[in-house]
Amino acid sequence: MVNLVIAKLAKRLHEEKGQALIIVLGLLMIGSLTLPPVLSHIGTALKSGQVYESKTDELYAADSGVEDAIWQIKYDRLNILFGDPAYDIYDFDNVWSYNLDEPINGLVANITIRNIWVPSNVTAPADPAEARDIIESNKLMVAGTTSGETGYKIKINFTPGEGEEEDLMVESLGIWLPLGFTYVTGSSNLEVDPSSENLSVAVTPHFGGQAVVWEYDPPLPFTSLPGVSTLDSPMTTDVTFSYTPGQPGTSPVAIAWMVTGGVGDVPLSWDIDSRIYKIASVVGDTEIEAYSAKCELRKMGAAIAGDYVAVGNSLMTDEESPWNIRDTLLSESTAVVDTIPNDPDNDVADVVAAYLYWSGWLQGIPQPFFEDDCKDFGEWLSGSCWNINDGHFVSHYSSGQARYCTLRNSLDLTPYASGAVQVSWEHWEEGDLEGWPPSSADALQFQFSGDGGTSWSSTVYTAFSNDIGDTPQYFSYTVPDSYLTDNFKFRFYLKNFSGGDEFCHVDNFAISELVYMADTSVVFKIDGTQVYLDVQGDPQIGNEEITTSKSSVLQNEPGECSYACYLDVTELVKEYAEVIEEGDHHTGNGGYTVGGVDADTDNDWSYAGWSLIIIYSSPETAGHQLYLYDEFIYSDWVSSGTINVDFDGDDEPGGSITGFVIPEPIEGEENAAALTCFVGEGDSNYYGDSLAFNGTNLSDGEGSLTNVWDSQSVGMSEDGVDIDTFYVTWASGLLEPGDTTAQLDLITGVDSWNLVYMILSLRSETVTGGTTHYVIHGN
Repeated sequence: MVNLVIAKLAKRLHEEKGQALIIVLGLLMIGSLTLPPVLSHIGTALKSGQVYESKTDELYAADSGVEDAIWQIKYDRLNILFGDPAYDIYDFDNVWSYNLDEPINGLVANITIRNIWVPSNVTAPADPAEARDIIESNKLMVAGTTSGETGYKIKINFTPGEGEEEDLMVESLGIWLPLGFTYVTGSSNLEVDPSSENLSVAVTPHFGGQAVVWEYDPPLPFTSLPGVSTLDSPMTTDVTFSYTPGQPGTSPVAIAWMVTGGVGDVPLSWDIDSRIYKIASVVGDTEIEAYSAKCELRKMGAAIAGDYVAVGNSLMTDEESPWNIRDTLLSESTAVVDTIPNDPDNDVADVVAAYLYWSGWLQGIPQPFFEDDCKDFGEWLSGSCWNINDGHFVSHYSSGQARYCTLRNSLDLTPYASGAVQVSWEHWEEGDLEGWPPSSADALQFQFSGDGGTSWSSTVYTAFSNDIGDTPQYFSYTVPDSYLTDNFKFRFYLKNFSGGDEFCHVDNFAISELVYMADTSVVFKIDGTQVYLDVQGDPQIGNEEITTSKSSVLQNEPGECSYACYLDVTELVKEYAEVIEEGDHHTGNGGYTVGGVDADTDNDWSYAGWSLIIIYSSPETAGHQLYLYDEFIYSDWVSSGTINVDFDGDDEPGGSITGFVIPEPIEGEENAAALTCFVGEGDSNYYGDSLAFNGTNLSDGEGSLTNVWDSQSVGMSEDGVDIDTFYVTWASGLLEPGDTTAQLDLITGVDSWNLVYMILSLRSETVTGGTTHYVIHGN
């Protein structure tokens, strides 16, 4: 319309002067009408862009805070991150906060993390210590896992105290299913069980998902749940149900729990394997609230997340012939740890735990309960060839004389354990004795009786034969188990000694209980400095020895034993080993020395040694699962066949390792698993021992498959003990993706040895969700 008016005016004023001025004035009028709204729109857009850019910067900075919190959770860094108050997985009241070290878009995110208590019908224990006692006692264990594509199983184990087998009552069972998963009504085996008449089922919205609670009114005895038997230890039940996934092929990060009565120290229990964290990240006016789920294998007993290094050394060596028997006890020995990641720009580790073991072989220590100084025959019925001379027994045979010297009264040996009683005395001789042929050899012999002398051992034992000289020699012999009766007797027998100058002398006879004791205190040094723990458990530098917190003694053969001692030295390693980045990381690298270990030499079994396990965690080791077995076990030899050591104590040969999931082969990694054993055995002359993983023998690092305990490990300066590490490679096919169990067999034939510990590290999947819920708040 405006253009039409201008055109008409131009035609009417054609060839008239001043018409251009009129056009310009018209254009100015039009511009004055349109320019202000345009400029206003540009200004508004500019302001909106500035606001949008600011909010975007805040959003990205806040999101970075959430991602950092998830990283801290995934790699078990919360204990390192928070110190006041210290982070505790059993604390459901505290909220922990921190700021990102580096600004994002010039903005600093403030992040808070909180443990979420998931059970819907019971409050969390108010005291974290109470919650820890409930869970870590392992008395009542609740754990859940998927079963098939849409099935779920809640496994409940109850290990009753004495007399509690019938006491545990079930008030309710619950399961929380996260967003996207729904319970299939009526699918639980509880609902079809005969005991379900007092059962009610409630399905309610909870934390964005569903809470399913099976409640018994009145409470139901635990023994009434499906499959429970009081004859089992632990008593076990499986609660099963079905769920519908939001997307086919997905599995829920669910959390199960049980509320109980009747047993005071376990009023409830819950699945600690899965945990939910609430994360809030605030930047300016923008707040992101997120929930992250973490699934990891229960850290009970031997299972620890991280990786390990094991070192150690022998404390005994062989310096004289025969070369297979150690004859010299060393004052100390050293080993170096230098393989724990310590590069701040790449991967740096922190010590999680450090465990020290020492072990050795000892003769039993005799504690006499019957002694005779041999000054008279008051305790003996002596034959005519036995006399008293200068305060001891002396004997010489002449034709027709009685050769026996017998204890007068019987002794009761039933209170004493197998292999724990020995007879001992001193003996020497005079004259030129014969040793050959055996029928005419001069010898001091002895016998045992278990029926008061009515019958005697068919074996006539020889204390000495032929010349031994006129210097008193100590002799001992362990009483066979068959004679540990309430009617025990003993007698000497003088064989030959008929030459004119041939005399046998006996003095200081004793019957003793053999006491087997461990050396419970040793010297411990880190990088050459002696350290110890004071009575409060705090690390100190000084000349005091460290003292074991656990020791075990095993009888190997009659009259001899081996022992093993253990001490948690985590605080010492953290305090005095390598520290980098201004004290932020305690890696555990360093030189370690152990000394002052007691052990006896000059026997096939003679050995002494020590080993240190350091368990560490870093971003690159979170995908490992560790299993530690440190029950001291003796593996005896057999004359034929083999023995497969039951190292996990389940009364089955070998041991089955479970509770892991093998992932796809890790790019750049050669090994799927590593295994280290600390074995004491002394000699190196015997063969026939092997370690098999899933039925295949592993090499000890020296290429041997059938003599893995050869009393000298790779890199050790002395012999007598083995600290061998075995590897299972991806290429071997012994572990496949998805495997959840492994069989270990420790097989021996003619050899015998002690297992001090065995630690196994498996590559295992760790599942840490991104976020289950993600909400943005802001103006």
